[in-house]
Amino acid sequence: MYIGLDIGTSGTKASLIQPDGTVLRNAQISYGFCNTRDGCRELDPKEVWKVVTECLKKAGKDMPVKTITVSSLGEAMVPVNPQGEPLSVSITGTDQRGTDELAYLVRAAGREHLTDVTGLNLSTIYSANKLLWIRRNQPELFGKTWKFMTFQDYVVYRLSGTAVIDYSMASRTMLFALSDLDWSEELLKAAGLERKLLSTPVPAGTVAGSIRKELAEELGLPPDVKIVAGTHDHICNALGCGVAEKGSCADTVGTTEGLTAVLTREQLSSEEIEKYQISCEPFAVKGLHNTVAWNNTSGVLLKWFVTEFARDEKKEGLTKAFARMNQEMKPEPTGLLVLPHFSGAATPYMDSASKGVILGLTLDTKREEVYKALMEGANLELALILSGLTKAGLVVDKVVATGGALSPELLQIKADILAMEIQTVREKQTGTLGGAILGAVAAGDFPDIRTAAEAMVKKGRSYEPDTARSRIYREKLELYREVYPSTAKISHRI
Repeated sequence: MYIGLDIGTSGTKASLIQPDGTVLRNAQISYGFCNTRDGCRELDPKEVWKVVTECLKKAGKDMPVKTITVSSLGEAMVPVNPQGEPLSVSITGTDQRGTDELAYLVRAAGREHLTDVTGLNLSTIYSANKLLWIRRNQPELFGKTWKFMTFQDYVVYRLSGTAVIDYSMASRTMLFALSDLDWSEELLKAAGLERKLLSTPVPAGTVAGSIRKELAEELGLPPDVKIVAGTHDHICNALGCGVAEKGSCADTVGTTEGLTAVLTREQLSSEEIEKYQISCEPFAVKGLHNTVAWNNTSGVLLKWFVTEFARDEKKEGLTKAFARMNQEMKPEPTGLLVLPHFSGAATPYMDSASKGVILGLTLDTKREEVYKALMEGANLELALILSGLTKAGLVVDKVVATGGALSPELLQIKADILAMEIQTVREKQTGTLGGAILGAVAAGDFPDIRTAAEAMVKKGRSYEPDTARSRIYREKLELYREVYPSTAKISHRI
């Protein structure tokens, strides 16, 4: 048996999973930012660690667990002492601090060269910007920090005593060289940072060591449980969807929506990375890479709508409210266009000041039309991202959708707008399943990731596009392309 541990921005999940993919136990505990003032987005690593131990205990107590695989959100880093104790809160990627530091790195390393080395679009979200901000604004904290760790290596270290970080998570720092699969001495020098401040990069699925004895006793776990360095959470979700080969793509739909397409590094040039704002990072399978592209507002749009405009239905609970709203929708496309930038724009615009837009409202517009138009807007944004991949020369021949925000109605809209078959999987906790797949390989129970995924991932229902609706949505997509360029200046002034 294996535990997949998935540490996110809003909560942590742990699942106990058998070699055939059967989930025996699930544990999930929510938390949130500890500070959101003035553009800050901070997480409390002490709270996250407490939640991690509670989830591991619920998932694995008194069970013959072989491995615990740790995946997590990217970019956010925790300053720790040699005992692994956090010295401060963690500044996450969406925190607005780091703009001046990015400009400094661009001047020091060169715009094109920075992307050539790292495979990343230039953005303030990456860890290096936050570390430099701390050095400039909190020199005392910076000076006493032993290492800066992502939540992955922070938890791996506290579980095992070994400071290792997998390649994909290291990539999200903007200090990692894709060609060497190691910290870039050149970029470290440009940033004025020392290698010793960072954990040792290792391939995804590397065993860091056995669990600390005192923790095993405290959590009721076997003393020989192996702690495994997982991946960036997007990748574990992809593995949990059975996405492990070039040309396949996972679409993870939750509060936000992430698109993880598997490719080779040569398929995405630095010019295209910057043009389409689609970054590239090492995938869990050796020799492959993957995109990281996302929409900031997906399922949260529907929650917002039901909360604000369907309050009577919400009294029955969100699940029933969504079901009722879904039943009220008509099958044909709406006459509305929604720009889903209710939390700013991510790929391909990377514009935190962009605002949401609803176009086409009349006195005849029904509530259910607006509800459906929100679904359409999120998926038109997804189609825009996918078209960017296509223009960059990538061929996506399989899309597997997963996530708690999905419904049959939403999946059909997705198929119609993308004009391609959308597959699903039975297990909804794909992030923890992906971790278990890596853990099963690390335990020696499968020879490689693809074999483990084939055995552990069970296919769900597929959704075929409706030709007539897809034709209408293709025309809407052309109109949709004009919405952001036409409204951005106004949004910035509001």
